[in-house]
Amino acid sequence: MHKLRTNTAIATAGLLLGGLAIAAPATAVESAAAATQTVTATYDCGPYGTTDLTIEASADNGVGSVRISTSGGLAPADIPADSISATLRLERSVGGTVAFSGTANDAAKAGQPVTIGPLTGVVSAGDSLDSYIPAAGSAEASLSLNVLGAANTCDAVSKQIPGPIVF
Repeated sequence: MHKLRTNTAIATAGLLLGGLAIAAPATAVESAAAATQTVTATYDCGPYGTTDLTIEASADNGVGSVRISTSGGLAPADIPADSISATLRLERSVGGTVAFSGTANDAAKAGQPVTIGPLTGVVSAGDSLDSYIPAAGSAEASLSLNVLGAANTCDAVSKQIPGPIVF
């Protein structure tokens, strides 16, 4: 059973997005429509190490919204708010992937955990999404990042716990 909780900041941001255009994170407003699912998976980010990413996901009218947070200090330098471009790919249980993209993040000090999102992508009711673990030799990454002009990728090395996100 997925852990469900209300996350009004993500709901508000998702409502303000109205599509795939990214806006700055919105101020929290009470909303009963925001059932957020939270999962964790391990990602290998190459020179920046391995981290457990917490993924918080919700959807509104076919637009899925995710926020990802690192478990450890991955910020290579002080990172200003809204300066990270990211694409997170999650795998559909029926095949294929869904890409959640955007340029939105909280400010982070060097060596501190990083929170990115909301990232948005098109989802359908009933979509069951889990970590996308690229096949050996694949050029596609689970998570593509551009931080302060430096590109990096991270690959999922585990499936999500407690299980897939279901929209």
